[in-house]
Amino acid sequence: MRCAIATLVALALLAGTVGVAGADQTGWLLRQADLEVARLTGELPAESSSWDADGEMGGATTVPTRSRRSPAVPMLMSLVVPGAGEAFLGYKRGYLQIALDAASWYGAIHYDQKGEDKKDEYYAYADVHWSEEKLDAAYDENYLDRPDANFDYSSVVGEGADYFSTAENEINNYTQLPLWVSVEEDRREYYENLGKWDQFVFGWDDYTDPRDFLDTDVIDIRNLQDPRTSAHREVYRDMRQQSNDYFGNRDTFIYLSIAFRMFSVLQVAYLEGLLFGGDGGGPADEPEKIEIGGHEVDFIVEPMGYSRGMIAAKVSF
Repeated sequence: MRCAIATLVALALLAGTVGVAGADQTGWLLRQADLEVARLTGELPAESSSWDADGEMGGATTVPTRSRRSPAVPMLMSLVVPGAGEAFLGYKRGYLQIALDAASWYGAIHYDQKGEDKKDEYYAYADVHWSEEKLDAAYDENYLDRPDANFDYSSVVGEGADYFSTAENEINNYTQLPLWVSVEEDRREYYENLGKWDQFVFGWDDYTDPRDFLDTDVIDIRNLQDPRTSAHREVYRDMRQQSNDYFGNRDTFIYLSIAFRMFSVLQVAYLEGLLFGGDGGGPADEPEKIEIGGHEVDFIVEPMGYSRGMIAAKVSF
């Protein structure tokens, strides 16, 4: 009898080492062993399991298990929305990053609209104060002989040809200009050229020959850069620069949003234990290593001076 009891006790102790998943199959052994000892000694063993009023085993603790998942999931979330991966892992700072990204996109959209509005404004300004027909008169010395001639442009006839024709390249038509493009061909470049290049200054309605205010007969292309040549061109240039500045601010916010994404992805990689010896997994589930074809992927981040760095992934075969 004592041998049988010892055997039951040994089986009970062995059953105690089985995981919680096998509790239904081993619980009856624990109960039978404890009851047999109690029958002989009058008391339950000190290390006995506790029993409830219905005779069922109680007090058993279940060892939590952490599901395994790929860290690519939160990393992809952070790539799409910075901070989303951190929030998924249970870090509240992820919500701050999401808010910052939303603010950066608001700034980008805001300045993009301001840039577009200012662009429409300087386009309209050019339509009022610059004329392709006047530019045509400036590069055609026989313009006044044409049946469609506008005599309001008589003061500028031939001046463009005087300034930009050379012995090797005589220009007698504005369409021969190297940078000429019609509004139908490229609207953006058409309006850019009106204020950017001196060869198109003759089309502004307030064009003044520099020889008039410099009191000289010398034809010098550099004199066309004088602001007094056309005040309207200077206003146009300022408006265009404002538009470009707005677009520059837009791009800054977009670059900031991209930086948020890079930072968020790297931070998730750290939290998942893929970079810099991160803790791996944080308060959420335990991560798996990223693998390609069964081969583990190592991420490499290496700073290179103050302004450059390298981010790479390495797979060993």
